[in-house]
Amino acid sequence: MGDNYKLYNILEVNKNASDDEIKSAYKKKAMQYHPDKNKGDADAANKFKELSNAYSILSDREKRNRYDHCGDNNYNESGGGNDEMRNHRDIFEAFFRGHEGGFPDNIFGFGSGGRAGRQERRQNKADSIESVFNLTLDDVYDGVKKDLNIKLKKYCTSCNTECPDCDGKGIIHRIQNMGIMQTIFQSQCNKCGGDGIIIQGKSGCKLCSGKGFFNKDVKATLIIPKGVNESYRTAFPELGEQPKVENIKPGDLIISIRIEEHPHFVRNGNDLHYKTDISFINSVVGTNITIPYFKENIEINTKIFGVISNGKKYMIEGKGLPILNTNNKGNMYIEFNISYPKIKNAEKIEELKKLLNDVFI
Repeated sequence: MGDNYKLYNILEVNKNASDDEIKSAYKKKAMQYHPDKNKGDADAANKFKELSNAYSILSDREKRNRYDHCGDNNYNESGGGNDEMRNHRDIFEAFFRGHEGGFPDNIFGFGSGGRAGRQERRQNKADSIESVFNLTLDDVYDGVKKDLNIKLKKYCTSCNTECPDCDGKGIIHRIQNMGIMQTIFQSQCNKCGGDGIIIQGKSGCKLCSGKGFFNKDVKATLIIPKGVNESYRTAFPELGEQPKVENIKPGDLIISIRIEEHPHFVRNGNDLHYKTDISFINSVVGTNITIPYFKENIEINTKIFGVISNGKKYMIEGKGLPILNTNNKGNMYIEFNISYPKIKNAEKIEELKKLLNDVFI
């Protein structure tokens, strides 16, 4: 190509390179030499400037044709060269917006980020709000149907105005000359806090009374089925964060749950574990026990389990928690803590053995 077509050499492509090859070459090298990735490296900054200048010309069909016809020297004389050197950061950002689906926040780990970065790509829905609802194990057993009163903070879109400092974008661009370089910095707008909107109600507004916002009470019914665990979540559409501007949908209210400890049972999935004390004699001969099982009592005689072993778990089928979205239930496991007595009359041990042999098989 010779020295008269240096822009192709800068991108390390040949003069017949396709548009895609030029884009690919620019992306790879611009990421490598970007000033944010090479802070304090003047050579990298100059290289980045050259790459952006080359790409701005070779990616434009009309400019590229003129450059191919004129070469470096004549192209500069025709008025194209110097202006292309100025906005190299804008060229880089425009490349990602135009060809990569959007310029990424924090592309090198320390970019603009925050609300300002997100504001540039205006979201079409406000943020969700998450609320935690406490349940007892009785609620899990029975399910929940509860009427809620939700207070929404609505913004008066007819009163609130576009921020004049950032023109509603939520970000401020600041240009700083650094020797031969010109750098564009962006930061969150201090006046609107990155929202792009000034909450400034108008006096006499019947909707917000000049405050810029108003409260609206909404009724909703919370329905939680039987057998849920703490991973359960449900949503109330558009009852979350309310938008400050028109053409943005309200966010959702997300309800998650926290289940309180039960005084009698420990939950394991849909099974319930219950502990109770029993005397040594009753563990052998059996005794009646009462287990408080939510809205009923379970009456059993331990003889159904035979001689009780200390620490062993005995199952009662179908007396656990409901299994979500079914008519089935888990099981209950009973663990007995046996209180062993001390021998007070050793002379009757042989008599006791004879009695036990007569009673048990």
